[in-house]
Amino acid sequence: MHTDQYKINLRSLPEGDHEYTWLLEDGYFERLSEGSVHGGEVDVDLRLRRTGDVFSLDLYYEGYVVVDCDRCLDPVDIDVESERELIVKFGNEALEEKDEILVVSEQDGVLDLEWILYEDIILSLPLQRMHLEGECNEEMMSAYARVSTDEVRDEAEGPAPTLDDEGIDERWAALKALKRD
Repeated sequence: MHTDQYKINLRSLPEGDHEYTWLLEDGYFERLSEGSVHGGEVDVDLRLRRTGDVFSLDLYYEGYVVVDCDRCLDPVDIDVESERELIVKFGNEALEEKDEILVVSEQDGVLDLEWILYEDIILSLPLQRMHLEGECNEEMMSAYARVSTDEVRDEAEGPAPTLDDEGIDERWAALKALKRD
């Protein structure tokens, strides 16, 4: 389901400054994220200035999104605070010239921000999305602790590897020798 509320008809926009605001909520993220973002609440402020056929956009984002914790897989709220500048101009067909320059079809004259807003929010998130220390699911963290050490070995894996003087698995000795040459 695509919505028109994030579309701006640039053709009919008079010269000067214009402001738009949106509140992106759970339904927005569920529609666009394909499961990576479970919801959230992000305020978006857009300041747009038209000068001739060039449009300068300043986008400001503030709020939070709900994603899976990379450590325990339980939902975690991640703060969003970001801004982006974008230049939009008319051309023969819609395309993205550079990250900060968009070309909108002169014939259509409509800028659809729905996907751009989503991408900006996703790109503003940290690479590691985790609960604060001590807030992860305890059951999952204890299971993780059991499998993350070398001490716990499944008997089907065979005997534990032999380590050399530097604590490196001897099965990798040939590769270590190549590195020294």
